[in-house]
Amino acid sequence: MKNLVWLVVAALIALAGYMLFTGKGPQEVAIEASEAINAPEVAEDMTNAAEDAADAIAGSVDAAGEAISDAVDDATESANDAAEPAAQN
Repeated sequence: MKNLVWLVVAALIALAGYMLFTGKGPQEVAIEASEAINAPEVAEDMTNAAEDAADAIAGSVDAAGEAISDAVDDATESANDAAEPAAQN
């Protein structure tokens, strides 16, 4: 609890020092902080990155599905080729 009190006091001193040296009032500091938090560019970048990742995953899944299908087809063909001589005897 004692550490928490010191942390709050240090944060208040830092905030007061920032406001003193920049000449900004509490409302201006609050507006800047809210603008930094609500930056729409960051949200848009994150959305684009998520869409790109989803496209990459979909492409990987499609490629894996095709590879599995090809492997099954090859295995079936090999099994049929191996069974033909046995069926002819």
